[in-house]
Amino acid sequence: MKKAYSPFIAGLAVLLITAVITLIIGKSQTREFEQHSRTQALTYLSAVRARLEGTFNSTLYLSRALTVLVTAQDGITRSKFNQIAQELMASSHHIRNIALAEGYVINYMYPISGNQKAIGLDYRKTPSQWDAIKRAIDTGQTVVAGPVTLVQGGEAFINRTPIYKSAFSDKPDSGEYWGLASIVINMDSVFAAAGLPDAEAKYHVAIRGKDGLGVDGAVFWGDAELFNQRPELLEVSFPNGYWQLAAIPTEGWINSNSGIHWIWISGSIIGMLLAILTVVIYRYNIRMQQNALHDQLTKLPNRLLFNERVSQALASAQRNRGQVAMAVLDLNKFKPVNDTYGHLAGDYVLEQVAYRIRTSLRKEDVVARTGGDEFTMLFVGIKSEEDIAVIVKKLTDRLLESFIWKGEQLSVGVSIGIAIYPQHGEDLTELFHNADIAMYEAKHDPDTNWKIMTDQTAIPLPL
Repeated sequence: MKKAYSPFIAGLAVLLITAVITLIIGKSQTREFEQHSRTQALTYLSAVRARLEGTFNSTLYLSRALTVLVTAQDGITRSKFNQIAQELMASSHHIRNIALAEGYVINYMYPISGNQKAIGLDYRKTPSQWDAIKRAIDTGQTVVAGPVTLVQGGEAFINRTPIYKSAFSDKPDSGEYWGLASIVINMDSVFAAAGLPDAEAKYHVAIRGKDGLGVDGAVFWGDAELFNQRPELLEVSFPNGYWQLAAIPTEGWINSNSGIHWIWISGSIIGMLLAILTVVIYRYNIRMQQNALHDQLTKLPNRLLFNERVSQALASAQRNRGQVAMAVLDLNKFKPVNDTYGHLAGDYVLEQVAYRIRTSLRKEDVVARTGGDEFTMLFVGIKSEEDIAVIVKKLTDRLLESFIWKGEQLSVGVSIGIAIYPQHGEDLTELFHNADIAMYEAKHDPDTNWKIMTDQTAIPLPL
């Protein structure tokens, strides 16, 4: 049973080994592809960051210019503000409007059209904007706030820079707080200039860090869940704050690589083919070994295998001081069966004889076909000649029963000669020779079918 399953076990082992190799190659290719994908995503994010930082840095310089003018003149007239604001807006198409708050209330606005609701806005009474404004005042630095929902409608980023009163000889940005310069930046325009959303739809992008709070700020662009999907990350830095960009390929890090799929498919196909080939070769080798050691007609062991089994049994008997018996069986009246009914009938009788011998012997005994109609047997664990008599009587009773061939009853006789180790020989050759002599004695004795060699003389067994 174990031998019957051996080819399939070997095939399964080959399949598992191939699967492991494919898994290793697949994982290696997966890591390589993901690393390549991450490098490409980082390159994409770097371009987005450069555009965003370029836009906000340019507005930073504009707001600094406005604050310098206000500080230098210890305030500013409305006409002068409008003139400067007009020139500043002309330098960037992303600017929606420019505002100036003296104290905490917006009282300068350009352009006024569309922004009237923002004039007179008190930051202290606007909780949604106050935290960013207070941070700018406390740090004395520009803060990029937003996205902010504007009172006049829409969403935008606001670049706010605090303004301080100072004499010409004083240190810049020192002295008493005067107010805030605010440049409102069109959110859609900035993102479009930065390439968001991705025009080629290769990446999902999300941005967090509202009001420049970085990882602590809320997500204001894209799906917040993106940050839980192992994205590639990059920071966009502003004065006194930053955003965090996240990106993953639209098809995921792995699924977009068809090459990985082909590795798995190819590995599976190769594994199956190798497993099938292993089973076929293994079974072929077993069959070849079986053919080399067994008779093709009766499937019994041949002389080569029988001799090997006898050598093992004799060695065991020698170690344990036991006895074994060798029996040579020859069919009588077999030639008339062949001549009368043909070789197919003769082959059938030989197959049936082999079956009856095999099923009549004990499990530990061995039988082989060693000639045309000659069979040789080995009885192991023999304690007395009576043990042999019991085995041989059962065997001859079965063999003398008729064989049915196409409705015809076919009968043959048997002659069996037996030699016992160690009385009648101590090796295979001597035992076979003496058993053969006893068989010929039995063949010429009309009163018995078997004889046992004793003291070099054939002695008939009692019926």
